[in-house]
Amino acid sequence: MPTALFFRPDVDVALKYGKSWLGVGIEEAVKRGFNIIDLVDEAATFQTLKQTIENEKIDAVILLGHGNASVFTGFEQQIVFRACTNDEIMAGSISHFVSCSVGQELLPSIIKKGGIWTVGYQVDFQFLINPEYSVEQDPLAEPFKNVTVAIIQKMLDGAKLKDVWNAGIAECDRWIAKLWNRPELDWAQVIGALQHDRDGMIGLGSEEAYIPPPVGVTVTKTAPLIVLGVAAWILLTS
Repeated sequence: MPTALFFRPDVDVALKYGKSWLGVGIEEAVKRGFNIIDLVDEAATFQTLKQTIENEKIDAVILLGHGNASVFTGFEQQIVFRACTNDEIMAGSISHFVSCSVGQELLPSIIKKGGIWTVGYQVDFQFLINPEYSVEQDPLAEPFKNVTVAIIQKMLDGAKLKDVWNAGIAECDRWIAKLWNRPELDWAQVIGALQHDRDGMIGLGSEEAYIPPPVGVTVTKTAPLIVLGVAAWILLTS
């Protein structure tokens, strides 16, 4: 039975949204019969991730955190990966990074160190929120949640790299078309952010590898704004 590892720190508004989106990804993995390892909040550190990867056979790794070109961080912005330093623990992995700019240096370094394939962003990952709504019900954030979940779903369904990347691009395009004729400024800003994220999405690694489909489910949980009108821009940069 394949295992999906989710890495979900929650220390600020941006990560609170991402943590919720990856929570939907966990639900999708459970539906498909994956074993789940959930490194959440205080457990979202390099040491816990390293120990887990060394001790378990992990088929899919989905990671949320702040980042820049060469660095990815976890709980309280502690460094998890730095390009060409400690990213070798991702050798043999299929992964998705929900983080800013790691596609510039860190993700290529992971592939050079033996990562199978990965999807992430080589630009700041931008999304908008409406603080008047709960994280789960926020309409401005919904398109970005759906893009993230579409990528995760395709990974878990056993798709190859290009198809996973295409799923993210297609979901961006679907939302852009859906919102195109909306006159409100907030939705125009959402379209701009979707276009930005779409154009900065990158897939690297083997074009043939995929996650094998599961045959059965356990869940293991480890550990416990700049406002524009009613909208707020959110970045996952360090």
